[in-house]
Amino acid sequence: MRRRRTRDHIRSVAAAAIAVVLAAGSTVFVDTTANAQGSGPTGSASHDAAASCWEIKQNDPDAPDGSYWLQTPSLVAPERFYCDMTTDGGGWVLIGRGRQDWRQEYQGQGTPAQVRDAVTGQDAFTVRSLPSRTVDGLLNDGRVDALDDGIRVRRAKNTSGTSWQDARFEFENRDRWVWSFGAEHRVGSYDFGGFFGSGSGGQTNDFGKDDSYRRIDTRNDHSGQGWLRGWSYGSRVSGSNSADSYLWSETDGAGHARPFTQIYLRPKLTQDDLDYTEIAEQGTAPSERRPLLQSGAEPQEWGVTGRATSNTNEHYTEARTFGQSGDTVFVGGNFRNVQKGPDPGPGERIEQSYLAGFDVDTGDWVSSFRPDFNGPVRALSVLPSGLVVAGGEFTEVNGESNAGLVALDPATGDIADEWHVAMENRLTCCSTKVWTLEQQGDWLYVGGSFTHMRGMGQSRTAYSRNTGRIDVSTASPDQDWNPEFNGTVFDLDTGADGDRIYAAGHFTWSQHEPAEKVAVVSTEQGAPLVPGMADPSFSNSTNYQQTILEAGDRVWVGGSEHSLFSYARSDFELLSGNITKNGGDFQATELIDGVVYGTCHCRHWNYSDAYTWQDVGTDWTQADKLGFIGAWDAETGEYLPEFNARLNGHRDQGPWDVFQDSTGTVWFSGDFRQGLRQNGWSWTWLGGFARFEPRDTTAPTVPGSLSSTDNGDDTVRLSWKGSTDDRGSVSYEVLKDDRVVAVRPWQTEVEVPDEPGRYFVRAVDDTGNRSASTSAHDIGGSSGGA
Repeated sequence: MRRRRTRDHIRSVAAAAIAVVLAAGSTVFVDTTANAQGSGPTGSASHDAAASCWEIKQNDPDAPDGSYWLQTPSLVAPERFYCDMTTDGGGWVLIGRGRQDWRQEYQGQGTPAQVRDAVTGQDAFTVRSLPSRTVDGLLNDGRVDALDDGIRVRRAKNTSGTSWQDARFEFENRDRWVWSFGAEHRVGSYDFGGFFGSGSGGQTNDFGKDDSYRRIDTRNDHSGQGWLRGWSYGSRVSGSNSADSYLWSETDGAGHARPFTQIYLRPKLTQDDLDYTEIAEQGTAPSERRPLLQSGAEPQEWGVTGRATSNTNEHYTEARTFGQSGDTVFVGGNFRNVQKGPDPGPGERIEQSYLAGFDVDTGDWVSSFRPDFNGPVRALSVLPSGLVVAGGEFTEVNGESNAGLVALDPATGDIADEWHVAMENRLTCCSTKVWTLEQQGDWLYVGGSFTHMRGMGQSRTAYSRNTGRIDVSTASPDQDWNPEFNGTVFDLDTGADGDRIYAAGHFTWSQHEPAEKVAVVSTEQGAPLVPGMADPSFSNSTNYQQTILEAGDRVWVGGSEHSLFSYARSDFELLSGNITKNGGDFQATELIDGVVYGTCHCRHWNYSDAYTWQDVGTDWTQADKLGFIGAWDAETGEYLPEFNARLNGHRDQGPWDVFQDSTGTVWFSGDFRQGLRQNGWSWTWLGGFARFEPRDTTAPTVPGSLSSTDNGDDTVRLSWKGSTDDRGSVSYEVLKDDRVVAVRPWQTEVEVPDEPGRYFVRAVDDTGNRSASTSAHDIGGSSGGA
């Protein structure tokens, strides 16, 4: 049952009235008598939470500026926010403030407490902004472009902070909140004040009336500003690099000054606009977050460093590919050394080029595995026997001739003489290169640049132009399976049903049949193209593709130019499109727990529902920050902005492989040198690759034995048995009737008035997973506990 709560109902139900919290040891007393105004919530405490700052101002016209408790069904639990109750009638909620270095990630910067507790002054210069999900909660998931008063930007106009500008603008089309203002979100109307200050049009990265104060520039392409973003003025407004300056420039006197800025919204929500779900007698169901990787990189002690060859092309990054045999994760690439930490001591930087092993549990380098390659390793696969098959651009391994493919003992790195396939490239243009390895059933599929393969004991060489398959037990290439691509194959993927192989690369035909950069090949003898596959659409004419992945009913294809598209598995109808406007091509894809992770050498924006590069047009639906790795819902194709890693590389050439090890940790290869940790403020050294843990998706246990005791003074003590969590501590949400009325950090009791009402308690872990609640416990009034 759902019901709309009217103001009359609010007035008549004491549970929604003002709450006075008095410290009493480990208990809290909640006074649910009516507030003084008798006209609705005033945000004075969690039990008196209002729908918006605006509602508080309507209920109490004398409410001063300050922190107030707000709550909507989308926010779930009441929380404090700073409200400007003065400007233009008041009712504004502060969602971000700071000077330079405004980040564009979905999760914002810092904590809600930091946003509300330091509102202005030098202590507020460091940027702090609410998570986008919290901002959406303040709007109760209403559309951002539907806000009556748009976005309010309050900026300092001089270095001393004594003069201010109040600018407003509206989005032309924006559903959910984002911080990616450096992207091309379309602006509707704007107003910088004054007779000539209003206008319309432009994009959030740069719009306005002039090159002075009537302009907002959120780009970071100004060298004089140290590439740090802000809510900048135009080129004619300069600032000071003094630490106490409200109008800052990295270079003293440089234009496009970054002023200290506050961002406000004014959602005009009242209790009449909120629609809470009445809780059934059995209580609320558990609420667990969807599987997704944490955005913070895991610390690591060992990694790979330096390039073994002088080639600095993106295909020659330090770490390129992964595989696991037993307790060892193998890293292949173009690195020269294995290294312990950023400042290795004696014996902690060891020359071990192209392929190395690391303990899956500790991350330590496995020093017993010491193969010797003379060229880059681009692909790894582990056979059922445990042997490690490496493919790449090498011609010798351990001093023996092995062109492009070799099997190794996983403990020592010695060549496995019992499993050997000779690779050849008989075209005069090209050397032998193996780019990709993929196993399915009895077969190891090999893709790259080659023409022939011959296995152990075979008298006849198999013609396998750029793709072939090898029996994993006998090391015998299949003589009768040859797609015969006319160009390099960069990636292969096997269909879940075992009936097809997907290929992506530089080719244009297979067996002289058209196959433009992407092919779906039958696993039957003869390797015919699967019929009924429509010609795939690409972003422009330069359309080589580098990665392909079957995930459920979709096939994901990424590459040039800057595109990641998904197609229907049944007929290759185009289903979704993503373009990285500034950045680079997609390079790898992998399906993990219902999420497709796509990687690229890109550090700017992902435009959802965009299909052309480099002009993305105006029909795209979302523009989100993307830093080398993006996450998409495998079923719907929707971009998942909650995952947003921050990584830095030597040349920022992005990851080339995605691999989940036996512990669930996910490894991304590349040229990485540091990554932001999960705490959001400290960085960890990275040696070529980065590792991410799956986030917590398990709710705490259900609180037990909710009961009440009559205190004899018109109050009742609610108490319950505590919960446990598999990763850390829990807090408790106390619900009355249909909403959360209190949050207890760790205490397992609370005092409430002896008034009629139904109470529930549930546990919440540190990451937002909620347990099921207790069943309803009735407080009956003067009789005390029920």
